[in-house]
Amino acid sequence: FAAAQGGGRGGQAGRGSGQGPGQSQGQPQMRGGQAGQGTTARDRDRDRLRTQATDQQRDQFRTCDQTADRIRTQARDMARLAGNKSFDVNQARQQRDRLQEQVRNMQQEHERLMQSLNADQQQAVQQRMRNMEQIQERMNNRLQEMNQEMEKASPDGKRISQQARTMEQEMKQWQTQHRQIGDELGFRQ
Repeated sequence: FAAAQGGGRGGQAGRGSGQGPGQSQGQPQMRGGQAGQGTTARDRDRDRLRTQATDQQRDQFRTCDQTADRIRTQARDMARLAGNKSFDVNQARQQRDRLQEQVRNMQQEHERLMQSLNADQQQAVQQRMRNMEQIQERMNNRLQEMNQEMEKASPDGKRISQQARTMEQEMKQWQTQHRQIGDELGFRQ
C-alpha cells in the first residue's frame, strides 16, 4: 500500500524534482509509442478513405455545406424578423417557405451523397450519419411547429423567433457532423 502510494506520487513529483531521464521518460515513451501506433493505423485508414473520395462526392459535400450556411443565415434572419414589434406575418411566411425549400434541397443532396458512399466509407461515418438523422428529424419537427404557428389567425412572433433560433442551432449541430464526415472521408480540402 505505501509503495503504491509512493509510486503514484513519485511519478508526478519526479517530473518536477529532477529525476533522471530514464525514470521520467521511460513510461511516457512507452505510452507515446502505443498511442503513435494507434494513430498511425487511424491515419492509414483515413488516408485510404480519402483516396476513395470522388470529385462528385466532394461537389455534393460542398453543395450541402453551402446550403447549410444559407439555412443558418435564413433562420437567423427569420428569428430577427419575427422578434420585431412590427412583425409582418406575410413576410415571415415567405421566409419560412424559402427556409423549407432550402432544407428540402439540402436533405436531398445529403441523401445523394450518403448513397454514393461505398461500404468502407459508410462504416467509417455510421455513427455520425445516425446523429445527423436525429438532428434532421428535430429540424423537420421545428419546421412543422413553425407551420402550425404561422397558420394561426394571429401567429406569435416571439414563438416563431424562438423556433427559428432553435432551427439555426440545430442546423449548426448538423453542419458540425457534416464537416466531420467531410474531414474523415477527405471531402474537405
